[in-house]
Amino acid sequence: MGGESLFYRPRNRLISTIEAYLGGPSPSRKDDPAVRFGPDGVEYHDAYKRGSITRLGWQDVRAVAFFPGPIEGRYALCVYPLHELPEPEMTRDQALSGAAPGLQSWFRQLFGTPLTVHWHHVRGPSLSRLAARLPDWTEGRIALLWERPA
Repeated sequence: MGGESLFYRPRNRLISTIEAYLGGPSPSRKDDPAVRFGPDGVEYHDAYKRGSITRLGWQDVRAVAFFPGPIEGRYALCVYPLHELPEPEMTRDQALSGAAPGLQSWFRQLFGTPLTVHWHHVRGPSLSRLAARLPDWTEGRIALLWERPA
């Protein structure tokens, strides 16, 4: 994915840690997930700059949504694949770690898709830019939803 892509990646850990000490959300971690949208589709990084990457062409995506998470004031940006993705194999420790792949199982339970990023943990272009580009990239088939798809 090239120059037209929009990349939502983890915030700077130092800055997000300082924000957390000042009353903000929990700090981001180096292994937080990231997501890139582009003309060819979506790349979902289980852990930024390492770990596995799930790539979906736009024909394999049914929805992209932004909506409140389980904690008030926190939001999730989610990609809903057309077909269910398989559960990753993991050890018990991975399942309880809060990092990929255990985080994907938790996202699947909370949001109905493992392809999710916590909005308070990422930085990147505004949502309005994503909302403007999605219809162009998908020939009008997908628009940014502001609630969880059915």
